[in-house]
Amino acid sequence: MRLRFLLVTTLLLVSSAASAKEIWLAIGGTTAGGTFRTDARVFNPSTTKDITIQAYYLPTGPIDNSGVQPISITVLKRQQIAYNDVVTSLFHSSGLGAIRLKSDDDFIATQKIYAVTAGGTLGQYVAGVDSTSAKPKGVLIQLQNSGGAGQQGTFRTNVGAANPNASAATVTWRLYDKNNVQVGKDFVKTMLPFEADAPGGLSGYAVDVPANADLSDAWLSYSSDKPIVAYGSVIDNGTTNPTYIPAAEDTGVASTQTPAGKLFVVTEVGGPTTKPSSITINPAIIQGTLKPGDTVTFRVSAQDSNHTFRVVDPEGNIIVDLTLTPGAAAIDRTVTLVTEGTWGYYCTNTTCSNGHNSMLGTFVVGNPTQYQPPGY
Repeated sequence: MRLRFLLVTTLLLVSSAASAKEIWLAIGGTTAGGTFRTDARVFNPSTTKDITIQAYYLPTGPIDNSGVQPISITVLKRQQIAYNDVVTSLFHSSGLGAIRLKSDDDFIATQKIYAVTAGGTLGQYVAGVDSTSAKPKGVLIQLQNSGGAGQQGTFRTNVGAANPNASAATVTWRLYDKNNVQVGKDFVKTMLPFEADAPGGLSGYAVDVPANADLSDAWLSYSSDKPIVAYGSVIDNGTTNPTYIPAAEDTGVASTQTPAGKLFVVTEVGGPTTKPSSITINPAIIQGTLKPGDTVTFRVSAQDSNHTFRVVDPEGNIIVDLTLTPGAAAIDRTVTLVTEGTWGYYCTNTTCSNGHNSMLGTFVVGNPTQYQPPGY
């Protein structure tokens, strides 16, 4: 009897854990004046219990949203709860952002993004994406960019993404034109934990896009070292009618390749009004993991201001010296660590941020012994 009781209890616990869910609504918001809004709906399919959901609003931008605190909402059994203009009504906020929803129980969430026009509303339906459906390799097809606002018979495309992970994701984007030829160079971006990227034009997903690139029928592929949520929105320039395009699995693209040697993703955060400022290296360089002769790659990006990234060896020689533009593609620099000892890294732009003096650090190569006088 006791064994049967334990078995039933275990099955109940497993069943409960299996139904736990996290859903992402990758973009939404409320603009100044309320002309652009987002309505959300959350449904509890249970016939036996009310459920509690933790709701997070994650503003767009190169922001680490790990510290965002949730709002708890309760959905009664077999009921739908409505949040019109959800960013204002539920989160008491404005602007653009992603919505992250978590619960120990099963639920469904959707939203409608729309603009208020003279004739009513114009918008698009967005299904919630289960975090387990986020993709490390994805493709967005049927993208169009052939004109500007007001031009009949032409279209423009915006693309956005969200990182549903508690650690940074390094994403490599590749843009292809009407003739299936890659446009420009790979765009590599580091997305901070729970970062939500606002939708932007296709040219922002490649480097050195030629002015004459034919994007009237284009597609976009990405590979990431962690699964992300990506989407496109194709807008008719004549009517402003939008069409939502979710990312599909790209089975043909290779996983993000690590350059020869060890890869360290370096992110510099801090602007004139941003505190604290920092240089973070992921993964952290732990003493004993690097030795003289190792080849390493620093993949460096800046988030809020014009930073620099300099690396010096134990003798003070400058080994890496980069100038960074906020929001630009990450820069890879591969070097061989020759000298044993304590290496340093820092930002040299003293006006980059209020917290500039904290933007420095060290790492150890090899196992250097302390200097013992007299040294002869």
